[in-house]
Amino acid sequence: MSSTRTLNCSLTKKSLPSFDPVMYSLSVTFSNAHAYSLVYIKGENFFPNGTTYVNFGPYKNLSITYLGSSCISFVVPINANSGNYNVNVVNIYNGNFSTPIQYTYPANLNVSNTIIYTLL
Repeated sequence: MSSTRTLNCSLTKKSLPSFDPVMYSLSVTFSNAHAYSLVYIKGENFFPNGTTYVNFGPYKNLSITYLGSSCISFVVPINANSGNYNVNVVNIYNGNFSTPIQYTYPANLNVSNTIIYTLL
């Protein structure tokens, strides 16, 4: 006697995954100015391979370390002075994650919510 199981995989949401990054928290929200500080960001919709970066106030396009779609890290710019800085995660979506060399595509920037970081 054999039993047959069926899996109902009905499509309930008719949309693509979100390319909009969302930040839930920073591992630290303050540090000393002109000192090394590694910050972890918890959230969702982060991407690897240069598709996601961090803006730290006027410091744009900071490199990240991709730890997973819900965790990345970045280093606070060591030359940043004391003050409050808006932190945002940015995903670049151009419709093609493997852009051939010699071709460019218009990129859509998807920007997260903001969390304030303070340099003392």
